[in-house]
Amino acid sequence: MVDAENGNGNGNGSAAAEPERHAGWNELFFDLIAVAGVGQLAHLLHSGPDWSAAGLYGLLFGAFWLSWACFTVYGDVVAERTSSLALFLAMAGMAVMAAAVEGVHEDARANAFALAYVLLRWYAGRLWRQGRSLLVVPDWPVAQYGAGAVPWLVSTVAPEAWRYWLWGAGLLVDALLLLVAREDRDRVAARWAARRERRGGGPGARRPLPELREAGVDAAHLGERLGLFMVIVLGEGVVQVIRAASDQEHWDVRLAWTGLAAMTLLASLSVLSVRRGAAAFPQLVAGGRPRRVMLCHAVGSAALAALAAGLGRAVEHADGALPDDTRRLLCAALACYFAVALAAVLSVPEGRGQLRGVLVHTVPAVLLPLLLALLPVSPTAGTVVLLLLLATLWARGYRPGRAG
Repeated sequence: MVDAENGNGNGNGSAAAEPERHAGWNELFFDLIAVAGVGQLAHLLHSGPDWSAAGLYGLLFGAFWLSWACFTVYGDVVAERTSSLALFLAMAGMAVMAAAVEGVHEDARANAFALAYVLLRWYAGRLWRQGRSLLVVPDWPVAQYGAGAVPWLVSTVAPEAWRYWLWGAGLLVDALLLLVAREDRDRVAARWAARRERRGGGPGARRPLPELREAGVDAAHLGERLGLFMVIVLGEGVVQVIRAASDQEHWDVRLAWTGLAAMTLLASLSVLSVRRGAAAFPQLVAGGRPRRVMLCHAVGSAALAALAAGLGRAVEHADGALPDDTRRLLCAALACYFAVALAAVLSVPEGRGQLRGVLVHTVPAVLLPLLLALLPVSPTAGTVVLLLLLATLWARGYRPGRAG
C-alpha cells in the first residue's frame, strides 16, 4: 500500500506494523445500495433475455458499478477520513439509478438515471480535494478524468436513437482510461498549470495551484471490498432461486433437484471467488494490479448477476426443458466469468507463474458452458444447472500456491 499522506511505499516492515484493515460499518452500510441495485438490474434479464435486453443490462450495470467503485476507492484511499455524508449522498444518487432501472425505456427515467450518474461522477471527483490539497491516485485515473460522463450528459438532450450509443461510448472511455491512462503527480500538475493559463491566469497568477499528494490504494482492503460486492451478487442468486421456488404451485423432485443444484452452484462460486482467490476472483493471488483487477471485476460481477437471474428462470422451468434464451444466458454468463477470471490471473506475474494449473482448470470451465449453449436441443433445467455445476467444480480442483 502507498501512504496517502506522503506517497511513499510502506515496505514489508512498515506494513507488518500496521493493523490489517477491514471494511468499516460505514462501508458495509454503503454496500446496502449495491444489494438493491443488483436486484433491480438482474430483473432486466429475468423475464426472458434477448440481445437488446442483455445490451441494456450491460450499460446500466457498468454505470452502476462504476458509481459504486468511485466511492469505494475513495473510502479505501482516505481510510478513517472518509466522509459519512459523502457515502450517504452517494447512496441517494445510486438509489435514484436503481429506482430508474424498471421502466428505463421511458425518457423521464432514462434521463434520471443518466443525470444521477453524471452528478455522482462529478461529486466523486470533488472528494479528492482534501482541504487545499488534491490527492492523485495512479491506480484510479478515473478520479481525475470525467470525460466518460460527458456522453451520458449529452444523452439527456440527444435523440432517443442515440441514447444507448452515447452511454456505451461513455463506458468505453472510462474502460480505456483504466487500461492506458498514466497518472502521477507531475502530469496532474502540468494539466492544472495549463488549465490556469488557458483561463487567463497566466504563470504568475496569485492563486496557487493545489498541493498535489500522490496516494495509492490499500490492495488488501480493496480486495476485501471487491469480494463483498461479489458476495452481494451471489446473494442475489440465492434470492432469485428462493423466490422462484416459492412461486411454484407444485413442489416435486424435479424442483428440489434443480433448486439444490442451483444453490450448490452458487456456494461453489462463493468458495472460488472469496476463499480461494483474491479480489473476488478464483486463483488470483493478492497484490494484483488494481486497475486491471477493477476492470475485470466490473465484467465478472456483471456476468454473475446475469447468472443469478438465469438461475431463477431455471427453477421456474424445473418441470421441463429450459427455454433456449435462458440456457444461453446461463452458459454465457458462467463462461464469461471464468474467462475474465483467467484474464485477471494472467495479468499478474504470480498468476503467470502458475500458468499450467490455471489453464488446465479454467479453460474447461469456459468451454463446457459454451458447448452447452450451442446444443440444438435444450436439456431439462436441472440438467443444465448440473452441467454448469460440474464445470465450476472442475475449476475448484486447482488451488493456487498463494491465495489472497
